[in-house]
Amino acid sequence: MQACLVRYIGFGWTGFLPDGCRHTVLLVPLNYTWAMWGWPNRFLSRMTKADTEVFVAGDYHGGSLDGIDTEEEFRRLPAGYSGGVWTDEIGLIAPLVTGARLAQ
Repeated sequence: MQACLVRYIGFGWTGFLPDGCRHTVLLVPLNYTWAMWGWPNRFLSRMTKADTEVFVAGDYHGGSLDGIDTEEEFRRLPAGYSGGVWTDEIGLIAPLVTGARLAQ
C-alpha cells in the first residue's frame, strides 16, 4: 500500500502511476483522500485501468487502520463515490451503501 500511495501523493498530479499501484488492492484512509490526486473519480478510473481495487477505510492516525464503521464516517465520502468501503460494521454500513446508490 505504501509503495503506491506515498509515490502517488508525490507524482499523481503528473499522470505517473507508480508500479506499486498496479494489480493490487488499496486501502485509502478517509483522512488522506485529499492527497490522492483526482479523488475520487479520476483516481478510481486510473486504478481501475491499472487492475487495482480501491477501498476507502477509516481515518489513519499512525497506528492501525480501522474501517468506515459509523454513519458519520460514511457520510464523509463524496457524493457518487463508486469505490469499495472497508468496514467492520457491515450490518450498519451496507444499507447506507445501498441507499446511496439508489438515491443517485
